[in-house]
Amino acid sequence: MKKILVPLDASEHSKRALNQAKELAEAFGSQIVLLYVVSVRISTYWYNPTIPEPEIMFSILEEEKAHAEELLNQSRENFGDMKDRVETVMLQGSVADEIIEYINTSDVDFVIMGSHGIGSGIHRNLLGSVTNKVLHYGEKPILVVR
Repeated sequence: MKKILVPLDASEHSKRALNQAKELAEAFGSQIVLLYVVSVRISTYWYNPTIPEPEIMFSILEEEKAHAEELLNQSRENFGDMKDRVETVMLQGSVADEIIEYINTSDVDFVIMGSHGIGSGIHRNLLGSVTNKVLHYGEKPILVVR
């Protein structure tokens, strides 16, 4: 377990995954990759088929990137004297698809992620939709933390 990937959002499950990664990194001397995927989803429904103006979308995207940067930096600081072994990565796109692509094309050999993300409004499901998709299509071992 040389390099552990931890996809992050601001959910409690994600924070637990981060803590688990820290414990494993201490035990095995692993490097950590903290990954945040910036995703600005636009909901268009039949009764409101409008898409925000480009300036508004750009503003939302910049806010999300700033939030991601802050979360990644805070999470890196959580590793204390091990933070020199922590890399941060920010991607943009579909959250599940970007995580899967990163898993399948990078040199990480283990993944730790929360069972539900910040967007999971219904916790009665066993897994959130992103985690479920990553489990099905990710080609590396994945530990899911509740």
